[in-house]
Amino acid sequence: MREREAARKNDADDPSGPSGGREAFRNPGWRCAALLASMWLWPSVAAYAQDLPPAGPPSPDASDGETVAVGDDQEIVVTARYGEALVEPEIELDELQIDSYGAYSIGELVRRIAPLTGRPDERPIILINGERVDSIQDLARFPPAALKRLAILPPEAAGRYGYAGNQRVVNLVLKRHFVSWEAQASVKAPTAGGQIGGSGSAGRFVIDGKARWSAQVQLAGESALFESSRASSPPRADDDDFRSLRPATEQMSVSAGLTRPIGRFSASLSLDAAASGSRQSLGLAPTDSGAGAPVLLGRQNSRNLGLSTSLSGPLAGGRAIFSANYTRVWANGRIDQPDGLSPEGFATSRNRSVSESLSTRLTYNRSIADLPAGPLTATLTAGMNRNRTTSRFRNGIDDDDRTVRVGQDRYDGRLSFAVPIASRNENPHSLLGDLALDFAGGLTFGSREASRPRFELGANWSPVPALRLDGSVSFAKLAPSLDQLTAPYSEEVRRVYDFARQEIAEPVWVTGGNPDLGSGRRRTLSLGATLRPFDPRLLSLSVEYREQQSTGGAGGFPGVSLAVEAAFPDRFVRDASGRLIRVDARPIRIVRDTTERLNNSLTLLLAPGRKEERAPAALTGHPWQFTLSVNHGWLLRSELLTSLGAPVIDRLDGDTAQSRHNLNVQLVAGKPGMGVTFDGNWQSGFRLRAPAGSDGQPDYLHRPVTTLNLRLFVEPERLLRTPEKPEWLSDLNISLEIRNLFNSYRRVVLDDGSVPAGYRRYDVDPLGRTIQLSMRKRF
Repeated sequence: MREREAARKNDADDPSGPSGGREAFRNPGWRCAALLASMWLWPSVAAYAQDLPPAGPPSPDASDGETVAVGDDQEIVVTARYGEALVEPEIELDELQIDSYGAYSIGELVRRIAPLTGRPDERPIILINGERVDSIQDLARFPPAALKRLAILPPEAAGRYGYAGNQRVVNLVLKRHFVSWEAQASVKAPTAGGQIGGSGSAGRFVIDGKARWSAQVQLAGESALFESSRASSPPRADDDDFRSLRPATEQMSVSAGLTRPIGRFSASLSLDAAASGSRQSLGLAPTDSGAGAPVLLGRQNSRNLGLSTSLSGPLAGGRAIFSANYTRVWANGRIDQPDGLSPEGFATSRNRSVSESLSTRLTYNRSIADLPAGPLTATLTAGMNRNRTTSRFRNGIDDDDRTVRVGQDRYDGRLSFAVPIASRNENPHSLLGDLALDFAGGLTFGSREASRPRFELGANWSPVPALRLDGSVSFAKLAPSLDQLTAPYSEEVRRVYDFARQEIAEPVWVTGGNPDLGSGRRRTLSLGATLRPFDPRLLSLSVEYREQQSTGGAGGFPGVSLAVEAAFPDRFVRDASGRLIRVDARPIRIVRDTTERLNNSLTLLLAPGRKEERAPAALTGHPWQFTLSVNHGWLLRSELLTSLGAPVIDRLDGDTAQSRHNLNVQLVAGKPGMGVTFDGNWQSGFRLRAPAGSDGQPDYLHRPVTTLNLRLFVEPERLLRTPEKPEWLSDLNISLEIRNLFNSYRRVVLDDGSVPAGYRRYDVDPLGRTIQLSMRKRF
C-alpha cells in the first residue's frame, strides 16, 4: 500500500512522464494504453530487476524510471528505466564512462565510440530515448554532459526499428533536465612548424523534459603550409615560398534547433548556415618579370543553408515520423594555370554551381500481432528526393564556357517485418533460446528510371545467453546515388604521385556527378557470431564475414596507379612532355565489383564498483574505469572489372594501393575529473606492381605503418580537494591531443631498397605530428 501511494505521488509530481498525473488515468483510453504498456514492459522490467542491488537508500537511478498505474480497484506498479530501447543493450556506458572520453559534443562522442560497435568505419543508427528518429542534427551539437547513458544494441535491434538487419544501433538517453552555456577554444600546430590553426565556439543548450533547444556559433581556420617549411623532393628553391603543401582554410557556421511536444506529438525544427573557403598557392607564374611575377592561386568557397523539420508521435496504435529536409549550396572556385600566350603569364579557370536538395520521408511502425515469443512489428517507410544542380565552367586557357543543368527525382518505399520466433524472456524453458527473423522488401523509382526492387532477409539466434549468431542476405537492383549523378562540378589542384614519371604531380582534380552512369545489381551476404563468456557487459568477442558483389552500376574512382590509368586512359590528361596535368575523378561505370571481408572485434569494459554507483558517493571516491576495443579487418578479396575484355583490377595484388589487414585499437581510461584515450591503427604492407608490358617500371613496396594518437583531459575543479575552489575553475575542461604521436608515415622502397623520388618523409605526409590544446567552459 505504501508503495502504491509513493507511485501515485511520483507520477503526479513528474509532468514529463507519460502519465502526466493520476487524473489522466480516469480516461478509459489512457487506462487501456497503460495496460498494454505495462504488459509489454513487464518482462524486460522483471529481468532488469534481478540485477538491482539490495534495497537501501534512494539511488540516483530511482528517479530515472517511469511509473504506470492501471485500474481503480487494483493497481499494477511497474518501474522501467527512462529511455530504454526495445532490445536489451550489449554495451552500456554510464555518465562516468561517457565523461572518460572527454568529447566536446554528442556527435563527436558517437564517432569516438564507433570502435565499440565492431565497425569503426561505419556510422551507426541513432535512437533518442529508445525511439527512432530520422536525424540527430540538432542533438549532435549538445555536450555529452546532457546524456544520462549511452547504449550499444545488438544487431537484432535494427530490424525491430525497421532498419536493415546488418546495421548497428546506438541509443542515446538524455537527462530530463539540462541547462548550459558552453564555450570552447583550441589551438593546433604541427611539431615541425610551418602552420597554425584554431577553432572556437559558443552555444546555449537546454533540455526540459521532452522539450529541448540549442543555438551555437562555430569558427575555425588554419594557415597554409608552404614547401619552404618542409624538405621537398625534388627541391624547388625558386618558388617554394609560394607553393602550398596544404591550403589555408576558414569555416564559420551558425546553427539552431528546437524540439518540443505538441499534444501527443513531438515537433522539431533545425536551421544550419555555414560558409567555408580555402586558398592554395600554386607557385609563380612563368614570366620574365623576375621577382615581380604574380603568384598562381587556387581558391574554393562555398556557402550552404539547411532547414529540417520533423513531427513524430503515436498514431493508430503505432508510431509515425514525418520529416522534411531542404538544403541549398552555393560553390565557386578558381584556378590559375600557366599560359605562355597571356601577357600575365597565366589564365584563370572558374567554376560556379548552385545545388539544392529537397527530401521528405514518412515512417510508420506498429505491432500487428502478439506472438508467443513477443510482438510481430511492421515498419513502413516512404520517401521522396528531389535534386537540382546548375554548374557553369569557364576554361581560361581554351576559352571554353559551358553550363550544365542536372536534375533527378526519386521515390522509394520499404515494408519490413520483425518476427520473434522464440524468446527466453517469454518462455524461460525455450529450447531455441532467442530467435528472431527480419523480412523487408522495397521499391525505388524515379524520373527517367525504371523501378528497382530490393529484398532483405535477416536472422538472429541466441541458443544460449553467452552466444549470439546472426546473418543477413539482400538482393537489390540499384541506380547510382543522387550525389553520384548530380553533385556539382568542381576543380581543384591536388598533389599525387605520378607512377608513370615517378614524381610528385599537381594535376587539376575534377570531381562532381556523372549523369551517364547506369543501373546495376547488388548482392550482400553477412554472417556473424558474438560470444560473451562472462558478464554480458564485461567481455565481448565477435567475428563477421561480409561479401558484396555489384554487377553494373556505378563505383567511385579507384585512385591513381598505372593499372587504373591503363583501364581509364581518357580520365588522365598529360601535356606534350608527358607531365600529368588533369585527372577526371568523377564516378565511373563498372561491370563488376566484388569484395569479401572478415571482421573480428574484442570489447572489454572494466568498471570497478559499477553497482555501487547507484548509491550516492563522493565523485573523488570512484576508481578508474577502462574501455578497450580491438578491431581487425581482413580484406579477403577486392576486385574491380571496368569493362568487358579489360583485365581485372585486383586491389590486393598490387593494382591499387590497398592494405589487406587493418588493426584498430582504442583504450579509454578515466575517472571523475580526468581521462586518457589511446588510439592505434596498424595497416599491413603491400606491393604496388607495374602492369604487364610496362617496360622499365619498378614495383613499389609499401611497408607496414602504425599510427598512434593520444588524448588527455583534466577538470581541475573536480581534482582539487580544497574546500574553497576558485570560481573560474568551475566546469572547466582542459584537453591535450597529440595526433601521430611518433610522427610515423608509410615508407616506400623499390626492389633495390632505395627510396623513390616523391616518397621522402614530408612528401608522403607533409603535416606529421600535430598537437592541439583545447579549453572548454560550461556556465
